[in-house]
Amino acid sequence: MPASAASTDVVRKQLADYYTGATAPRDAHAMRDSLNRLEDGVRTITAPGFLRSDGSWSDINYSDTPSGSWSPWAHFQRLTILARAYRTPGQNFYADPQLRAQIESALSFVPTFYGPLTWPSGNWWFWTIGAPLDLGTTLVLMRGDISQKVQDDCVRTLSTHIGPSAFSRGLVGPTPVGENLVWSSYTHLCLGLLRDDAAMLATVSAAMASVCAPTADDGIQQDHSFHQHGPQLYTGGYGGSFANDVARYEVLTRGTEYALPADALASFASYLVDGVAWSLQGQFFDVSVVGREVARPTTSGYNGLAALLQAAQFDSPRRDEIRAFATSLLQSWPGSLPTELTAFALDLRRSAVTPSSPSGHQHYFTSDYTIHRRPGWYASVKMVSSRTKSGERTNGENLFGSRQSDGRFYLVKDGGEYFQHDVWPALDWSRLPGITVEQKPDAANDSYGMGTRAFVGGTGDGRNGVAAMDYAPLNSSLTARKSWFFFDDSIVFLTSGITSSSPNDVETVIQQWPLADATTPLVRGTNWLFSDGIGYYIYPQNASLKVTRLARTGTWQSLGASTDATPHTATFLTLWLDHGPAPINAEAAYAIVPEASAEKMRAWVPPAILANSSTGSAVRSGNVLGAVFWAPGSMAGIQSTLPTVLTMTTVGNTMRLAASDPTNGSGTYQVTVPGAWTSTDVPAVIHDRATTITLSRSVGRTVEATLLPAAGRRRSAR
Repeated sequence: MPASAASTDVVRKQLADYYTGATAPRDAHAMRDSLNRLEDGVRTITAPGFLRSDGSWSDINYSDTPSGSWSPWAHFQRLTILARAYRTPGQNFYADPQLRAQIESALSFVPTFYGPLTWPSGNWWFWTIGAPLDLGTTLVLMRGDISQKVQDDCVRTLSTHIGPSAFSRGLVGPTPVGENLVWSSYTHLCLGLLRDDAAMLATVSAAMASVCAPTADDGIQQDHSFHQHGPQLYTGGYGGSFANDVARYEVLTRGTEYALPADALASFASYLVDGVAWSLQGQFFDVSVVGREVARPTTSGYNGLAALLQAAQFDSPRRDEIRAFATSLLQSWPGSLPTELTAFALDLRRSAVTPSSPSGHQHYFTSDYTIHRRPGWYASVKMVSSRTKSGERTNGENLFGSRQSDGRFYLVKDGGEYFQHDVWPALDWSRLPGITVEQKPDAANDSYGMGTRAFVGGTGDGRNGVAAMDYAPLNSSLTARKSWFFFDDSIVFLTSGITSSSPNDVETVIQQWPLADATTPLVRGTNWLFSDGIGYYIYPQNASLKVTRLARTGTWQSLGASTDATPHTATFLTLWLDHGPAPINAEAAYAIVPEASAEKMRAWVPPAILANSSTGSAVRSGNVLGAVFWAPGSMAGIQSTLPTVLTMTTVGNTMRLAASDPTNGSGTYQVTVPGAWTSTDVPAVIHDRATTITLSRSVGRTVEATLLPAAGRRRSAR
C-alpha cells in the first residue's frame, strides 16, 4: 500500500479516536460524566416529534436566510452529536441500529435544503464553512455505516459548497485567509478522507503549514498576537478558534506526512504560549482579544483550554510550558468537558504536571496591546494607532464598542468579574476603565476604523513595563497623550495635553468595577480610595474626582449579537476625573493597586511622577524607571534623539534597559544615560559622565541591553 494511502487510513482512525475519546478509560468519573452528557444530548435531539420521520427537526426554519445566525446550522451540529454517540463505546448509543437509521434519515434530508442545486443567499460563511465543518465530520465518522447513495449525495453537496481545494474560495465567499483558511482546510481534510484523495490531503497540509507562519496579513503576527478582518486584535476570538483547530489538526495527523512540519509546529507552539496563554485569566479570555464577540452571551476561554489540552498531547519546543498552563487552567475549570477533551485532561492529570501560569509583562507591538500579569491579578491596555483597526461591527454585533481601543484598561482577578455575571449588557460603554472620553450621546456607538496617530507603543523588561498612546479617538475632537507605567504592585496612569474644541464634558475614567455585592463599602482617605480589594490613589491635580455606585440594567439583545431580551442588572463602582467642557492641556494622574486593603492604602507610598507634559512622561518606582519621550529631548536625566518608550531597572551595579520605537520605524537612534557604562548588547560611547547607546528601532520591537559599569570609570549617582 503506498505511504499516502496508509497515512489516509491513519488520519481517518485518529479522527474517530479523537471524537470518541478512545484513549481514556470508560469508568473514569470525568469520562463517565462526559458520556452521560452525550447520551442526554442524543435523547433530547432524537425525541419523537422533535426529530421527524423525514429526517428534519421540528424547531428549525429550513427557509431561513443566514445573517449573524442561521437556523439550519443546528441540523448539522446535531448530526455531529449523533455521529459521535454512534461511534463512542461506553454509552448506550454506541453502534445502536436505531440511531444509525436516524442519522441516515437526517443526512438524506440535507440535500433538500443544502443540496448542490441550492444557490446560497445571505451570509456566505454558513454555506461555505459553518455547515461543511459539521457535515464533513459526520460523514467521516459514519463512513461505511450509511447507504452509499446517502453518502454520495452528501459528499457531492459538501464538495460543491467548499470548492476544489483548501486555498480556493467556495461556491460563495472570499478566498480564505487566517482562521477561515484553517476552517477551509478542515472541510477539505474531511472531503479528502471521504474520497481517499491523498493529493487533496497534501494541499491541506500545505495550507495548515502556511497559516502557522507569522504574517503581516490575517493570522499569527510577529509579536504572537492574532489578527482577523484586517489589522485588529483577535487572539481570543478568531485566534482562539484558530488555536483550537490547528492543535486538533496536529492531533489528527501526527505520525503521518500530513502533520505540521517542525518550523510550523514551533511557530504555532510559540503562539499558544506567548499569545493565547498570556491572554487567558481563569476560564475567560481578556475582553480586548475577543473583538466583537464581547456582545455574545457565551464568550469564554474554552477554545484556549481546548488548544492547550490538545497541544499537550504532541511534541513541540514549548510542550512543557503548554502542559503546565493547561494543568493550571484545569484546576479551576467548571463543569464537564466533551469526550475528546476529557480524555486529554485525564491524561494530563495522570502525568502529575506541576501547574503554572504566565507572570510578568508583555507588549504586543503589532497589535497596540499590553498585558501585565501577577499571580493574583491580570491587567491589560488596548490602544489603536494608524497601523491598527479599533474594532468592528459585523453581522450587527458590537453596537456600543467604539471606545474599546481608546486605552481601555482591563483589570480582573479570577477572570470572571465581567464575563461570569452577565455584566456586559449593563455596562456604561461610554465609561470604559482607562479611557479619556468626550461625553456626548454617541460617545459609545458602532464607529470603528483605523487609528490616526503613529505614536503608539510599549516596552518592558519582562516583569515591568510602559505603554503610551498619542491619542486622537475616532468620532471626537479630543486629543491627549496617555501613558501607563506597570510595576510590581501598581499601575500608574498619566495623561497630559487633554484638549477638546467641543462644549462637551471630557472625563478620564479610572474604573467601572462590577460589584459582586452591591453593599461593598468604599473607604476614602485624603488622596486614596479602597473598595472590593482594589486601591486607588489620586495624585494632586486640578480635575475633579467623581464617584458613583450605580445599578444599571441592559440586555444582550441591545449589544446586537443575541435575541435575548432578558434584563440583566449589575451594580458598578465608577470613578472618573472630570475635566469639564472644552479643556485645554488638562492633565490626569492616578494609580491603581490591584491587591490592596484600607490599611495598605493608608501607608502606601505611591511611585514618583518625574514628568507629565507634552514632551515627556516619567515615573519611578523603587529601582525601576519608566519613561515616554513624546519628542526628542531630555527628561529625568536621560536624553533621546527620537520619540521612544523605555524602562531602566537598576540591580546593584547593573542597569537593564528596555526600549522601543512607538512609531514602528526602521534604522537607529541614540539614548544617553547618566554614568559610565559598557555593554555587549549595543554600541556604547562614554563621554562627560554619561553614556550614549545606539538602539535599533526594530519596527516597534523591544530592544534590551544590559549595561555594566565601565572599568576604571566612576559611575555618576542616579
